[in-house]
Amino acid sequence: MRKVDFIIVGQGLAGTTLAHSIEKKGGSFVIIDNCTKTTSSFAAAGIFHPFSFKRLLLSWKASIFIPSAISFYSSIENKLGEKLFSNHSLYRVFSSIEEQNNWSLKQTISPYSNFMGENISKDDLFNKIIRPFGVGKVEHAGRLDVTKYVNESRNYFKNKGAFLNSAFNYENVIQKNNSIIYKNWLAPSIIFCEGPKYTQNPFFNYLPHNPCKGEIIIIESAELPNKLINKGCFIYPLGNKRFIVGSTYNHRELNYNCSESGKNELLKKLSSLGDFKYKIIDQKAGVRPTTKDRRPLIGEHPCLNNMYIFNGLGSKGVMMAPFLSSQLINSILNDAEIDPEANISRYADDYLKLTNQL
Repeated sequence: MRKVDFIIVGQGLAGTTLAHSIEKKGGSFVIIDNCTKTTSSFAAAGIFHPFSFKRLLLSWKASIFIPSAISFYSSIENKLGEKLFSNHSLYRVFSSIEEQNNWSLKQTISPYSNFMGENISKDDLFNKIIRPFGVGKVEHAGRLDVTKYVNESRNYFKNKGAFLNSAFNYENVIQKNNSIIYKNWLAPSIIFCEGPKYTQNPFFNYLPHNPCKGEIIIIESAELPNKLINKGCFIYPLGNKRFIVGSTYNHRELNYNCSESGKNELLKKLSSLGDFKYKIIDQKAGVRPTTKDRRPLIGEHPCLNNMYIFNGLGSKGVMMAPFLSSQLINSILNDAEIDPEANISRYADDYLKLTNQL
């Protein structure tokens, strides 16, 4: 029997970040994953920024999450010796004079002002971008190459003997003497990081879910500026005149198939920014593990000790995962508090009602 501190089920963005956080704290682990590429992580654009542009509000705890994320991913780059992460300014193209005025107002208010640069006049060079109301500059944005992050981390974990390429069988989980046994592995704790598949997990399928399909396209164009741009969609420069355009949000067609409707939606949004010549190079689709209250699902099962979940990170997962993974590990090791808005204890009554214990 091999003993570790944690058994981690799933190695997408959440499981990968959790494993690195455990290692930072000196813990040991094994990750169990069957290496499928039909996950949200392999279709994720990896863009992060601090705002919800619809109402021009800061995203939940962005002032905490972003510094933590930048520091974390930089340290993982150093550990793996690979370029994974890039800081960028983001340029928000205003849709109306009202948005422009609201932006100017928020620039004078903390903490918004901490993330906002000077407005860009419509005379500045943005190639063919249509911008009659101007452009606002967002600082502390960027991108994690999620696919490369997951793959390079997997190689690192394999070399440490901490990765098991296998489908997970819930029937093989045994709770014994305040420990978890799975096949020939023994650990005080097991943490499930399965993305939208948590709905099939018999231990955590009571949790509410609201998964969301997302699609991106990769285009080649000599006419787009080499900048991260947002208006209805985002455009991210990959280099060599290639760009990611994303992303769609579809709560109905929850599959991993690229669709004509998704592609056409993105092309329509792209055309609203200007008349560009481009060639479509690729298209990707994934399903995000989003929740109805737009908060993560983190914490211990209400009745089954030593069983935990780290999930529901959604479209802001790149930004949130480093801080929240550390918070979960501190909770397990040191009985520290998990943020109440993310803690699955908020759904404990639902589980108790479901199992006739309340």
